[in-house]
Amino acid sequence: MKHIFLIGCISSILLFSCSKDNEIGAPAPIGPDYVLPQGNAPKEANDKIQQLYNNYGSYFLYVFTQKDFEWTQAAGGSASKIDTAVLGNPAYAGDMLNFLNDVWLKFLPEDFRKSQGIPYRVLMADTIKQYRPGMPPGREYLYFDCKVVGKSITFAGMNASLRTMTPAEKVAKKNILTSAIWSYYISNNILDIPAAFYTVSNYATAAAPTAPLSMPDNLEAFRNRGFLPTSYDPISGRIGEWYYGTYSWGTAKSNDITSFIMHITTRTDAQMQPYLQYPLIKQKFDILVDYYKTKYHIDVRAIANAAY
Repeated sequence: MKHIFLIGCISSILLFSCSKDNEIGAPAPIGPDYVLPQGNAPKEANDKIQQLYNNYGSYFLYVFTQKDFEWTQAAGGSASKIDTAVLGNPAYAGDMLNFLNDVWLKFLPEDFRKSQGIPYRVLMADTIKQYRPGMPPGREYLYFDCKVVGKSITFAGMNASLRTMTPAEKVAKKNILTSAIWSYYISNNILDIPAAFYTVSNYATAAAPTAPLSMPDNLEAFRNRGFLPTSYDPISGRIGEWYYGTYSWGTAKSNDITSFIMHITTRTDAQMQPYLQYPLIKQKFDILVDYYKTKYHIDVRAIANAAY
């Protein structure tokens, strides 16, 4: 019955469209998804947002809804974790645009910006918070610097902190955002991984490293096989490894590339020096650095070494 109804509708449209007394008018124009300028940010900021849209087709939004943010509710019941974006004061829109340019956009070549280097929607918020039911007052929220949902990125921090941020704080936040942005690029196939990277180290099941890596000899052997740690805390100096035993070896390839992407985009030359003494690490490092510079014209080392 559904098929019959649809055919009937199409027939009616054709019948009336052929009648001399019922001429088809001009098609209704389709308006833009968002109207610029959005609000009462300084004129310079609104002009810059308009220019970004004109040049790259990307909306930098400081007025948006929770639907725009695309909140997600985790599995586990109606009172589970919910992410929310809190709008920022438009007075800081210009500061936020300058910050994003300093830590992100200025490192992208023009052709990459015009292709997929900038998401369609870039949301600029004061805060991104996650409610945690059952936590005591003052601890019921977790806060995040950014959130990637689909093909949009929301950045938090559009507030007075932009005007008091120290150089060290800016570098630390740049590194957090860079990791999220590159995860977005790779997960959306905007940037790819060179096949040569995976030919250097041995990922065979029988070749699982010896654990635990807390033993110096085991860690040294792990490095000699071309593997980097997966995290680094610049404040505490704590290093996190992705390999904990044979049960974690099944995802060795994905963990390996994730750790290298983090290092090539966020660790300075001085920080990398101890690792580049291992020939296989240096080989894989050079493969990635050269690949992104040659294919995409992105200097990942400029990103990592940036100081403010």
